[in-house]
Parts: sequence; C-alpha cells; structure tokens
Amino acid sequence: DAHTFSAVDPLLGGDEALRRLTAAAHARGIRVLGDFTSNHTGVTHEWFEAARRDRKAPERDFYYFDADGDGYAAWLGVRSLPKLNHASPLLRQRLFDDPQGVVRKWLGPDGDLDGWRVDVANMSGRYQGEDRYHEVARSMRAASVAARPDALVVAEHCHDVSTDLTGDGWHGVMNYMGFTRPVWTWLADPADPPEFLGQPVPVPHLGGGAVAETMRDFTSRIAWSLLTTSFNLVGSHDTSRIRSLVGADPRLVEVAAGLLFTMPGIPMVTYGDEVGMRGSFGEDGRRPMPWAQAGGGPQWDEGLRTAYARLARLRRESVALRRGGLRWVYAGDNVLVYLR
Repeated sequence: DAHTFSAVDPLLGGDEALRRLTAAAHARGIRVLGDFTSNHTGVTHEWFEAARRDRKAPERDFYYFDADGDGYAAWLGVRSLPKLNHASPLLRQRLFDDPQGVVRKWLGPDGDLDGWRVDVANMSGRYQGEDRYHEVARSMRAASVAARPDALVVAEHCHDVSTDLTGDGWHGVMNYMGFTRPVWTWLADPADPPEFLGQPVPVPHLGGGAVAETMRDFTSRIAWSLLTTSFNLVGSHDTSRIRSLVGADPRLVEVAAGLLFTMPGIPMVTYGDEVGMRGSFGEDGRRPMPWAQAGGGPQWDEGLRTAYARLARLRRESVALRRGGLRWVYAGDNVLVYLR
C-alpha cells in the first residue's frame, strides 16, 4: 500500500533511520533486503493521484483504467491497491532504468540495501491476456545488479515456478511449492489440517516417501543455482505458524527446523518461530514479537531457541550445508535421510 517510492515513511523514522539500520546491520555482517512490489501501488501514491487528476498525465499509462475513465484494475479486486501496467516505457524507466529510479535508488547511498524481496511477484506484469512477467523479472534483476553487483532479488511466488524461474530473472523465489507445502504435508497435525493461503481444501497428510518424491520432482524442474538462491521456509507472515501447525508435539518444530537449515536453499526464519510463537492462520501469525519475555519466560521456548541457534551455527560452519549437493538415501513414513 505504498504512498510513495521516493522516501521512507516518517512513522518509521524516515530515510535517515533506514541508513542507520543498514549501517548497523552491515557492521555486524548482516545484509538487508528491501520489500517492494512491482505489481501495484496504493491509491494515495503520487503516481495514481496524478493519473486520476488528469487523464492526459503521463502517469495515466502506469495503470489499467477502464474505457470510461473511472474504474481501474486492482490486485485481487482490492480497490486500495491499483495494479501497475508494465506496458508503459515511462513506468519501466522510473522503476528500473533510471539510476535514481525506485530499484536502484535504495540500493545506493540513499538506503544501502543489499537487494529486494519482491511482493506479489508472480502476478507482476500479468493482466488478462497480457503477460510481461518475464520482462519485469529481467528488468528488476538487471537494475538491482547494476546498482549493486552482489544484489539478491528473491520473488514471492506461491505456485509452480518451473516455467517462471528461467535463470535470467529473479535469483530465486520463496520456495512454497518445493519446500513449504511438502514439509507441511508431512508435519502438520492430521487432526487439524491447515489451509494453504486461502485454498479451498486443507493440506493433506502424507508420508515421508511422498514428501521426498515431491521435493525430488520439483528440484528436477529448475536449475540447481536457482534452488540454492531461493528461500526455504516452514511458514511466513502470510501463513500458519509452524508451532501451531504441528499441533500437540512441539518436537516436530525441531524436525522442521532441521529440514530448513540442512536442505539446499537459503533458510528463512520468520520472527518468533525460533521461540515457539503461535498463529493458526496468516493474520493470527502476525502477532508482535514478545520482546517482554526476552531472556526467558513463559512465552519463550528456550529449548527451541537453542535448537535453532545450534542449527544456524552448524550451517554457517559447514561448507557442505551451504554449498554442497543433495543425495536422497531413504524415505519412510516417518523418516527422511539425505546426504549433503
């Protein structure tokens, strides 16, 4: 719901706060990705307001307005999120090509970000019969790398990415299809199966053999380099929390974390998962981090926190886990064995 792409909201401290954040993170060896959507803006964005004020404004072509001039396309019909039209050369210039455009500006001195996570990436550039998705992905990556050669661009994509992840666009995706869904089918509480991102049927409960086969099938469809630069996740701000997902047996959270840190890909941990935060659906899982309990307390599972820290350390210290190949050894209903 972006009001502007040219400044950080004063509510969050403004541009200077972002620069302080990235400087402090970099001093600790931490990289920072910005979150950006190439699919839409908010209705209060200056581009959309200019387009509505004047039908001859250049920003008019940035959006999909109806022939009568009043209606417009919006993300999933949400009227506060008008959809961007990437057929506009001027839009592409302001987003990607201009050195002071949205993507490059914040990877430079203005923000010193290290890359982007792209929201609603799978819908970007797609509307009715029009498909400029791959053009958007290539432009976003090219602009990012031009501004920062080691930039990372990871796209949100909740579906089959095998034809969308071509190697010249996003570096990787949030790997819901090849990791999250298979892990959920194995570890989710069969007595209370969750739904997946609004789908009309609950997640099925499958044995380890089917899970391994699903993962193998998926990894065979994309390049290894793309798999290893994708985010593996057992949940996100849009889904159930892993602690709620597994039900009565909290040990299964450690199983999920073990897969997260030892499978090929970038482990993505949503804040609070490492201390057992709960949430049975997306909005429920967006609770504030329980900082009041920092250092221990009834809301923190210290054993789980220790397990996450141990796995993170193991991955950081192991070249095989960070860069090695994968070979499946055995899969039973309740057992998965693989070599890195």
